[in-house]
Amino acid sequence: MDSIPTPPSRSIEGRLADYYLLKGMLYHKSGEQAKLFNSFIQAVKYGEMEKNYDVAGQASLDLFSNAYSLNKDSTAFKFLEQAREFYTLANNQNGLVEVEQMPAYMAFQDHQYEESNRLILENLDLYKNVEEDAYYYLFALFMLTSNYIHLGDTVNSEKYFRIFQSLQDNTTIAPYNYRSYEVDLNICNSHLALENNNFNLALDYLAEASRSKAFMEHVSVKEYYTLYSDTYEHIGNIEMANIYRDSLRDYEKMLLEDNISASFEIHENLIKTEGELKIEEAKKQRNLLFALSMVAVLIVLIVIFSLTYTRLLNKLKGLFSQLNKTSYLNRNQERLNAKVQGLEDLIKDYKKQMKKISLTNDVGKQRNMIRELYSELNLKSSTLLSNEKHLEIVNDSNAEFFINLREQSPQLTELETLVCYYLFLDFKNKEIAVFLNRSVRAIESIRYRLVKKLELEKNGESLVDFLHKAVNP
Repeated sequence: MDSIPTPPSRSIEGRLADYYLLKGMLYHKSGEQAKLFNSFIQAVKYGEMEKNYDVAGQASLDLFSNAYSLNKDSTAFKFLEQAREFYTLANNQNGLVEVEQMPAYMAFQDHQYEESNRLILENLDLYKNVEEDAYYYLFALFMLTSNYIHLGDTVNSEKYFRIFQSLQDNTTIAPYNYRSYEVDLNICNSHLALENNNFNLALDYLAEASRSKAFMEHVSVKEYYTLYSDTYEHIGNIEMANIYRDSLRDYEKMLLEDNISASFEIHENLIKTEGELKIEEAKKQRNLLFALSMVAVLIVLIVIFSLTYTRLLNKLKGLFSQLNKTSYLNRNQERLNAKVQGLEDLIKDYKKQMKKISLTNDVGKQRNMIRELYSELNLKSSTLLSNEKHLEIVNDSNAEFFINLREQSPQLTELETLVCYYLFLDFKNKEIAVFLNRSVRAIESIRYRLVKKLELEKNGESLVDFLHKAVNP
C-alpha cells in the first residue's frame, strides 16, 4: 500500500474503492478508529462512483459493525441498509446472506447470548451450505462458540469450537479471518478459566493465543495484556504482572498517538477537499453562465430562422397546381431535386453554423458570427425556392418515399405523411415545427397519432424504424 504514489486518484484510477477498503481493513486491525471510518467511507464513495457495488457493500457492512460496536444508533443501521442496497445492485447473494447474519451479531454485541444463538441455529444449515465461501459458516461458529463460553456451557462451546477448528484448512477462508477469530476464542476461554480460578488453564489458553498475536485486533490485544497481568497477580507473580501492565500502558499510549495523528490527517484532508469543492463550484457557475448565454444566442437564431422560413413557405403557397407525379418527375425531376436539395443543404449549413457558434468561447467573435448568419439568412430568403409549394416540392422530389408510404399506409393525411418524411430524414421535433410553421407540441401530437394509426405499440417498433422499412422494403 505504501508503494502507491499519492494522490492515489491519479495512480490507481478506477481501483480506488479496493484501495480504501484494504486501508480500512489495516486500520481495523491496528485499532485506528478515525482512519478506519474515513477509509471505509471513501471505499463506499468510490465504490458507488466506479459501480463496484461489491466493495461498496462490504465497506458499508464494515462501517455498520464498527459503528454498532461504538454507538447503537440510527447511524449504524443506515450503513446496514446501505450494504443491503449495494449487494442487491451487485446481485451478490452471499453478501446478502452476511447482511442477514447481522441481527445475530447485534445480539452477540449486546451480550444477549441466548438470543444470538437462537438466531444463528435457525440458519446454521444455510450458512454451512454456502460452500463457495465458508466464511459465513465460520463466523456463525465463532459467535456460537463465544456465546456458549460466556454462558458457561462448556459442552456446547467445545463442540462448536471443534467444528470451528475443522475449517482451518478450508481454501475459501482467508487465513487472517480464521486466525483472528481463533485467537479471540482462546482469549474468551482464558477469561472463563480465570473467573473459575483455574489459573494454569487460563495461562494455557493465553499461550495458545500468543501464537496468533499478529492476528489480534486492538480490543483483543488490550484484553490479552489485561488477562496475563490479572492471572500472574492471582498466582503471586507480581513481577510478570507488572511487565504486562507496562505493556498494556505502552500499547494504549501508541493507540492514542495514532488516533491523534489520524485526526490531524483527516482534518487536513477535509480542508483540502473543501478547497477543491470551492474551485469546482466556481467552475460550475462559470459554465452555467456560459451555457445560459449560449441558450439565449440559439433562441435568437431559432426565432430568426423560423421567421425567415415562414416567409419562404408563404412564397411557396399557391404557385403550383397538383400534377401527376409520374409526368411531373419526367419533366421537372432535375429542376425540383436541385431546388429541394438546395433547401436541405441550406438547413444543414445553418445547423452547422449554429453549432459552431455555440462552441465558440469568444463573446466578440460569437457576436460577429451571429451578425453574419443573420445577413446570410435575409439574403438567401429572397431567392431560395421562390415559386413552389412546400408540400408539393417535398412530395414530388421524393416521389418514391411518398408512393411507398401511401401504399403501406393509405390512412395517413398529407400533413402526417410530411411529418413522416422529415422523421425519415432524422430531423428533430423542433426542426420539423419550424419547417411546417407549427408548434413543437403540435408535432409531438402528430407523432403520437401516427404511432396509434400505424399500430406500432403492438410490436414495440419505433416510428423511425417503421419508416425506414416502409420506404426501403
